[in-house]
Amino acid sequence: MKQIETDKNIIKEFNSLFYPKSIAIVGASNNKIGGSKFWLALQYTGFEEIGGKTYLINPKISELFGQKVYPSLLDENIPKPIDLVIIAVPANLVPKIVMQCNKIVKFGVIFTSGFGEADNKSLENELKNAINSVSTRFIGPNGLGIINPYSRIAIYPDWGVFKGNLSYISQSGGTLARLYLNLGPLGIGFHNCVSIGNSYDISINELLEYFYHDKLTKIIALYLESNPNGRKFMHLAQKITPNKPIVLWKGGQSKRGISATHSHTGGLAGSYNVWKAMCKQSGILLADHFELFLDLIQVASTRPVTPKNLNIAILVAGGGIGVEFTDKFESAGFNIVDLQTETIDKLSKIFPPVNTNLKNPLDLGELSYDPRLFSKAMEIVLEDEGVGSVVFVREAERFSMLSKMLGINDAQKMTIDSLSEIISKSDKPVICNSSMNVDNEEGYHQRHEFQMKMIEAGIPVVNYIGNIPKILMQFYYYGRFLKNRKKSEKK
Repeated sequence: MKQIETDKNIIKEFNSLFYPKSIAIVGASNNKIGGSKFWLALQYTGFEEIGGKTYLINPKISELFGQKVYPSLLDENIPKPIDLVIIAVPANLVPKIVMQCNKIVKFGVIFTSGFGEADNKSLENELKNAINSVSTRFIGPNGLGIINPYSRIAIYPDWGVFKGNLSYISQSGGTLARLYLNLGPLGIGFHNCVSIGNSYDISINELLEYFYHDKLTKIIALYLESNPNGRKFMHLAQKITPNKPIVLWKGGQSKRGISATHSHTGGLAGSYNVWKAMCKQSGILLADHFELFLDLIQVASTRPVTPKNLNIAILVAGGGIGVEFTDKFESAGFNIVDLQTETIDKLSKIFPPVNTNLKNPLDLGELSYDPRLFSKAMEIVLEDEGVGSVVFVREAERFSMLSKMLGINDAQKMTIDSLSEIISKSDKPVICNSSMNVDNEEGYHQRHEFQMKMIEAGIPVVNYIGNIPKILMQFYYYGRFLKNRKKSEKK
């Protein structure tokens, strides 16, 4: 392995991968779903508009999309060195192209599949030998490559350019796409995304080291099915998580799931229980499915506050949903704590004993739809010393009606502004659930707009109730890890 040995060099070395000035695409053709999609994506993001150079490579054609096509990377008319090459040719041709990269290409992405994950051992060994014999560093094979909205590198056209501080490593190209296309429109942007594939050369651990030192990366997300160097991974995580949260979705949890990882990336997944234990010991926030992964990252990006205890206060307008929250939280190990007498007294002065229940879970009745009253209730509950975290419901579909009924210009804006001011002063986790009232297009757009604006205001919105206790429990473990870490450092 051509591992970069020193922390000092990793930023300098990998900058040519994530901020290339020249990109060659080997295997560009009239098939826009193949290698050419990378060139089309670069046109969409404007890579050349910021001074980037692209070179199309195919020995069988001379022109494509109005651009000159070169027969080989070795063509003397292509300026050297090339920062990044994307290889999208049949598997049997890949080792030859890799050999051509030596000393003229800094980094490569091998998009082609059909190696270890396909049980093609001879071709796998041939490719590994080729990679190990050249100076070029490679992502893949069997990976989509990289996205960097800042340097305008993209994988597909029309995916959007979402700038932010989340960096993501995925052993699944499809999972990389799902996260990027779900978080981006909510306003949670990315610095770097890497679809690493089988990782025959550049490793997950090297990329973690890079993201640790990268000033623009504030949060790291991982979709992993395996890691050949678990000890190094755990050591890195313990170093990173006190400074930057790591959110991990571990694929391959069941016996059949572990087997499936081999046919996907050719890796060995290991016991899921071992991974769970390692995450607790390393301060990693762990998800066991995509929707939880998505929500954990949203909370880590929006308001990564750790609970001091497992005492929950639930604020709703309706008894049934309060029961639902209570069932979910108690079964997850949380305490639906009794509120202090002072808290209940303060609430009773705002909410009369009609259509209300001031015991936790708090059913504040229809009066709580008034943003002015609800924000006061939130402030009072957050001040209760026995409460560790607060979860609440605001139904986005009601805002238009409430604006008219209450004579408010914009009930949604008033709700968000008042809650943001109060919650920002608290050191307790607060998560909103936008309970779905209407399953139609208008209702969807109302919920999406509300979630997007709440995130912008620093308040996470988790749409599925069942994910909220799992998220808070992960942050509770994270808080305990950070606390124990500080204690050990003082000794």
